[in-house]
Amino acid sequence: MLERRKRGRPLGSGVKNYCALGCRFTEREYSLIQENLKKLKEEYGSNNKIIFNLFKRYGKTLEEKNDKNKIKL
Repeated sequence: MLERRKRGRPLGSGVKNYCALGCRFTEREYSLIQENLKKLKEEYGSNNKIIFNLFKRYGKTLEEKNDKNKIKL
């Protein structure tokens, strides 16, 4: 049988050693995310609702930018 080599970056390599929401971050990024998640959890209750509402707001912002660009043309 052939030996399988491990794929991907080994844990602990590099500077991104902290994990939040399924992604790896630096210590500074991680602490910023955790602080804001703590505040938003009081309002929305779960990470799922937080992420959903952030994308809704971001989508509205993108639509407004597109509308402004169409007016300029």
